[in-house]
Amino acid sequence: MSDAATTTKILLRGARMKCPSCGEGHIFKGYLTREDSCPHCHESFEGLDADDGPAWFTIGIVAHIVVPLLIFLERGELMPYWQEAGILAIVTIVSALIFLPISKGIFIAGLWLINRKPA
Repeated sequence: MSDAATTTKILLRGARMKCPSCGEGHIFKGYLTREDSCPHCHESFEGLDADDGPAWFTIGIVAHIVVPLLIFLERGELMPYWQEAGILAIVTIVSALIFLPISKGIFIAGLWLINRKPA
């Protein structure tokens, strides 16, 4: 690691889905498929398996979006239940699809931070 990156900086690189080491290369070669190594600095990502952590983190984030929306829609009685259900389903699916790769990037960056070798 060329610069003394802080923990926050490394985790933000992960949230941007960039290499935690250099901040340039991509972590993923697909939607959630992890690269074997950074295409820019060739840092290895082998063994950095996030498992179920990103899914649970995403559920927590999405719940904080959907539950207040549900409460708002129910208190106002603005529309029929089928419309509320449709809106909540769409918001839930879109939010989960947006936050899941971000969460996985953060977890991979965190695992990299824990497993990195001291300089």
